[in-house]
Amino acid sequence: MQPVTLTTERFVLSTPRASDVDAVFAACTDPELQRFVPVPVPYEREHAEGFVLGMVPAWWRDDVEYVFGIRETADAPLIGVVSWQRAAGFVGYWLDAAHRGRGVMTEALRALVDWVFRHDVDELRWEASAGNVGSAVVAQRVGFRWGGVAPISAVRPGEEPTGWHAVLRRADLGTVQPREAWPVLSGA
Repeated sequence: MQPVTLTTERFVLSTPRASDVDAVFAACTDPELQRFVPVPVPYEREHAEGFVLGMVPAWWRDDVEYVFGIRETADAPLIGVVSWQRAAGFVGYWLDAAHRGRGVMTEALRALVDWVFRHDVDELRWEASAGNVGSAVVAQRVGFRWGGVAPISAVRPGEEPTGWHAVLRRADLGTVQPREAWPVLSGA
């Protein structure tokens, strides 16, 4: 598939480009991001280059994963990433630490979900490492339904594969499961 651009009220979601390597590198060296996102540790500049210049274009071309960089305007620096792994049905996302807590990812994920559901898809899946409350809050706000605790696929070798799961069905789009239905969010 050819890359597309999505827009929201506050953001532009477009394919990461060469000028985003530094932003990806900076974000992925954050210990909090590394705790929950299975990026290489230590994260080197070459990893960011390989992601932006190699993996992302190949994934789009081969219909594997559609990765969108999140920006405040079309020409602004990348502040995060949201993606859809087509075959597995998973959404994934991360946000630079300076932009967390402002509803950025909730807005970006909603745009991605709306776009995905225009592609003959009836269900999306979310998983996160146990303890990733920020990711769970975003998934709950977008309408994913709590699925429970079970092994997850996105872990680094040697790490505990236990994580959290949720599902969003096209038929449930526009509804939000109450926060109380997400046991991992009690007290969060």
